Amino acid sequence: MNKSIKIVSLLFIFISFLACDNDDDTIENNKLSAGYTYIREASPGMITFINTSSNAESYEWDFGDGTTSMFQNPVKTFTQTGEYTVTLTAKNNATGAVDSFSSTVSIFVFQGGLVTNGDFESGTAPWTFGVVNPINPSLLVSENGNTYFSVNVAAAGNPFDVNLSHKGIAMTQGKTYRLTFDAWSDVNRSMVVGIGLSGDPWTNQVVTQNLTTSVQTFSIDLVANFTNNNSRVIFDLGAAIGRVNIDNVTLNELP
Repeated sequence: MNKSIKIVSLLFIFISFLACDNDDDTIENNKLSAGYTYIREASPGMITFINTSSNAESYEWDFGDGTTSMFQNPVKTFTQTGEYTVTLTAKNNATGAVDSFSSTVSIFVFQGGLVTNGDFESGTAPWTFGVVNPINPSLLVSENGNTYFSVNVAAAGNPFDVNLSHKGIAMTQGKTYRLTFDAWSDVNRSMVVGIGLSGDPWTNQVVTQNLTTSVQTFSIDLVANFTNNNSRVIFDLGAAIGRVNIDNVTLNELP
């Protein structure tokens, strides 16, 4: 075999090798891969899913709560606290390839019962400072992803001089209501809490709770001595000085 033939043969082998290598790269680059990340939105339980799949043409989402979606980047609102296994199935319609990716999404959805926005994550409404005045947004503190009500009582007076209320709740005389909330202060002090009417004759059922500088969760059962569709939850804070912080307020009627 002469030298020219040897060179041509080697060149052919080299080109064939490059072609195979390029084919492998093409196959790898065209490989179907399913994947996603997600963002927690400000609205409770709302998740925006970001599809990171490669070489896919259609998508099927299973959110683990019995609901599904075929959107590429769906926005999902979970209504219950829990651990949800969310599965994305990606398909390449041309090749018939299918790939799936699953991960667990932890959801916490605050349930206030008869109270709306008891965790103060949706702003100030429908809470009032006093019976009629909307809460100044400056009385809401946000830190470490949590928002709560906070007011500094500079001078002691009547308990109702500094009041946080949630009106518009229908309550029935003789029914028992469980009021729960988190509260703490920068000093050891007390406050008056309970349920009652939003106007004259101001009938109510209240108790006094002692606060410390540590966060405490309180649970109080109260029997309504009134019937009214515009009843309220009451926090009377004015009897002692110190900063009072309140969060995660719930009210539920007991069987």
